[in-house]
Amino acid sequence: MRKSGRTVTRRVIGAGIAGAAMAGGLALAAAPANAEPLPKVEPTVENAAPTLDNIKLAIDRATVSHPELAPAGEIALSLLPKY
Repeated sequence: MRKSGRTVTRRVIGAGIAGAAMAGGLALAAAPANAEPLPKVEPTVENAAPTLDNIKLAIDRATVSHPELAPAGEIALSLLPKY
């Protein structure tokens, strides 16, 4: 006996919904009831300093290896915040 495509599709969709509901239930059960929310970190220049340093280093390396990019590198560096 052959199953129609609709029956298989409905079973797959049903299994997906049931799996998502089970995963959500497990996630709620695993979280402690008295858990405090994580502190919010406001984005500031000081928080982004390592990333900005990496960007500046990449621009410097690109301008050293390709001198024709020096004007674009200067523009890019002028757009980054000073800290």
